[in-house]
Amino acid sequence: MKERFSDYKDRVGSLACGNWADILQSVCGLTDREVTPSKSGIPCPHCGGVDRYEFKSPENGYYLRRGCKPGDGFSMIMKIHGERFPDAIDRVARYLGIEKNTYRTTAEARAEQERISRMLEANKVKREQQQEQREVERLKRQEQAARTAAIFLEYAKPADPGHPYLRRKMLPPEPLGVVQSGEELLIPLFEKGHRLVNLEKINPKGEKRGLEGGQRKGVYHRFGGDVPTRVVYISEGWATGASLYLMGQQKVRVYAAMGKGNLEAVARIALEENRESAIVVAADNDKHKLNNPGLTKAKQAAEAIGGDLVLPLGVDTGPDEGVDFSDYFVASGGKCHVLY
Repeated sequence: MKERFSDYKDRVGSLACGNWADILQSVCGLTDREVTPSKSGIPCPHCGGVDRYEFKSPENGYYLRRGCKPGDGFSMIMKIHGERFPDAIDRVARYLGIEKNTYRTTAEARAEQERISRMLEANKVKREQQQEQREVERLKRQEQAARTAAIFLEYAKPADPGHPYLRRKMLPPEPLGVVQSGEELLIPLFEKGHRLVNLEKINPKGEKRGLEGGQRKGVYHRFGGDVPTRVVYISEGWATGASLYLMGQQKVRVYAAMGKGNLEAVARIALEENRESAIVVAADNDKHKLNNPGLTKAKQAAEAIGGDLVLPLGVDTGPDEGVDFSDYFVASGGKCHVLY
């Protein structure tokens, strides 16, 4: 008797677990970038749209894509090749060298089904153990980065007012708490509870990088942390946050989320720490990009906490560039303006 399709499907799916990056590259022609979990906002391999495509897991091939809906590795194969689910199963089976089984007796078929069930459970346990180990290693790297950040800050010097990045942004270092190591500016980054967890280094060209292995999700740099304030701003970048702080005549508090992906998480932290203040998300206007991701993420953050939203208006950076409050500040000649 022929192997039941459900057993065949489970067997193929089990053996495909953890191998979906290779499978999708081989049978669908996906690139390294399209099967790297840390990449996001890249064109969808199926429809070409860039609206939130992200490969999430080599375990099951799961991906996110709002335009043509999320799915797993089999779903991607079906979309790319225009196939039905059984055809996608067969395509993966051929790649893995799996053939359908034929059983002489019902007992033999039942034994194979039980073997598949045990294999699936064993693979599940193995995946969970691997995930736990990866999490342990990730936390170790983050803790090491936090210790390294503290050492960097201990030996850093006050930032040079003539640093090229500060000059371009018209930012005086003294009220901003920025320090310097060699040619790089050091921006301390904190997590909820204001615990130092990472640094952002900015070189004279304006190139930015954090410490290797350092925490990036839910981190912020805060301006005016000790000043009671009526208004709290959330910005995407450090220079934007610094500009807001100066435009508010250092009487406001500003949380720089260090990236649009952190805006909502940092907005929630700011709300929790500033219950008596108005929370305002200061959006980057990425008018030159599809779906304006800066404004989109800022709106999501403001809606999540019931906060307000402001945009930098009256600054023309041309059709191929976005505009943020750092641009607004520079365009004003570095003059302070109360925004709210």
